Amino acid sequence: MAFFYRHNPKKFNYIPRYYNPEEQAWEEKKAAAGLDSKLTHEEQLRAQMRSKWGAKKDEETKEEQRAKLIRRIVLGVFVVLLFYFVFCTPLMQTIVGGLMGK
Repeated sequence: MAFFYRHNPKKFNYIPRYYNPEEQAWEEKKAAAGLDSKLTHEEQLRAQMRSKWGAKKDEETKEEQRAKLIRRIVLGVFVVLLFYFVFCTPLMQTIVGGLMGK
């Protein structure tokens, strides 16, 4: 009687694992420093890359800060000159007057 046959339920083989974020952070620090740790080789490489790339990203060098300051000054001077030529020179006033039909 295949009509009444019921399959056995599939088993779910879940193995709970203990996760300690402090221990994980400690292992990543050890791996980034190049010391012996419990992490796999791939996880060690990830930790090293994260530590090296993250440090450069967060800190700005003095040259970058100086370049930003120079860019801001040049942009500010350009905006002031543009404002002066648009609103304060007679040439622009005659051009605007000619466009308006006066």
